[in-house]
Amino acid sequence: MHKGSLPLIVVAVIVVLAGCSNPTGSGLGRTPSSTVPMVLVPAGSFQRDGESANTSVVTQPFWIGRYEVTRAQFLAVMGADPSFQSDSTGLADPVQFVHWYHAIAFCNKLSLAEGRTPVYSIPGIDFDVLEFDDIPVPTPEPPDSLLLNNSLWDSVTVDWNADGYRLPTATEWMWAAMGADTANKGAVNTSGYQKDFPGDDGTNDIDDFAWYWHNADPLRNGSGSTRPAGTRLPNELGIYDMGGNVIEWCWDWYSDSLPPGELSDYRGPATGVDRVSRGGSWGDWHDRLRITHRDDRSPGGRNGYVGFRVVRR
Repeated sequence: MHKGSLPLIVVAVIVVLAGCSNPTGSGLGRTPSSTVPMVLVPAGSFQRDGESANTSVVTQPFWIGRYEVTRAQFLAVMGADPSFQSDSTGLADPVQFVHWYHAIAFCNKLSLAEGRTPVYSIPGIDFDVLEFDDIPVPTPEPPDSLLLNNSLWDSVTVDWNADGYRLPTATEWMWAAMGADTANKGAVNTSGYQKDFPGDDGTNDIDDFAWYWHNADPLRNGSGSTRPAGTRLPNELGIYDMGGNVIEWCWDWYSDSLPPGELSDYRGPATGVDRVSRGGSWGDWHDRLRITHRDDRSPGGRNGYVGFRVVRR
């Protein structure tokens, strides 16, 4: 059974209460009318690998979800919860078994629900009336769907100036995951790419910051699962689960390597086959939680390890 059964009004209350619990502190905040707790990520620049000339620039600050999108939030917005029950402890866990098309639909539906301008446009798709079952799905059905691209949904265009929710670019995700410029305000972050996991300072324990194979499946018998969002320690910006729990969809088409030199507001190649996902999951070894690690996934592929978080202007 993959559909949730809680009344939507109950789930909506859960979502609103989650938004009201946003703590105060450096880098944290919530704008009026937002139902999603958000963290403000400053503009800045960083070295993305071992070559000092390979820098990435984020020219504008942005808001990022303090948590991964939960099953309760997804159910409240989309009217369905596709998550594998056996891969989850409950509605407070990150939603999973969602493909990339589900994620962008959620972003637009949430934007409309809050009176924001949707970011994504697809020819012939009216997100006001779109229902979960209208979104293309891969075949066959679970447990592990075949890779799939949908040409119509792959033609999606983006209004980068809209105030609605969207997926982070891979560059935005990496900048937020490494803690932006918290170590040296206003300076180029030249060492964040070396982190073994979000929140890593060279002395702390990955088990305190991330749900991954070692602690999410302690019996090593395949009985692991996601865990409630925000139950490990956050990174330097106060963002939870940037490493582990579920691996997160990003906007970009995947390429084996990035162009050399300085990249400003890089959003990936114009076309592709797979989309980028980052952060590692509850079923991954620790090496997939490294700040530099990128995965490539078909936008129509889904399993119990993959979810997402949202960003907005």
